Amino acid sequence: MPVADSCVLKVTAQQTKTQEGIFYFTRFSSTDRVGRALKILGICWLIAGVTVFIPLAHFVLVPGFFIAGPVMAIMRYKVDKAAEKVAVQCPECGQNVEIQMEAQDWPPLYTYCPECNTSVQLTE
Repeated sequence: MPVADSCVLKVTAQQTKTQEGIFYFTRFSSTDRVGRALKILGICWLIAGVTVFIPLAHFVLVPGFFIAGPVMAIMRYKVDKAAEKVAVQCPECGQNVEIQMEAQDWPPLYTYCPECNTSVQLTE
């Protein structure tokens, strides 16, 4: 079962003002990773099976989804943790904000405050 986790990180604006924030992420066990990989493999192969009945397009779609299934499953299996958000008081504007992150984003990285649009650096 995926485990929600968090850690403290530094949020710096204009390389002088710093605040501490909480970085939320999810860790996946090996069984979760296998399940997620098999799920994406099944979805790709199901789509490949459905696209058999589409005239002309099936010459491209069926082999494409059949090959994409294992490729995407391997990529999904390699993901052992996924970023969610950072909760922090913006060092520039002072507002409490939640910075939404993509699953593959991991500190150190640059992003923007959603309130004042100031560039901030996230570091562990």
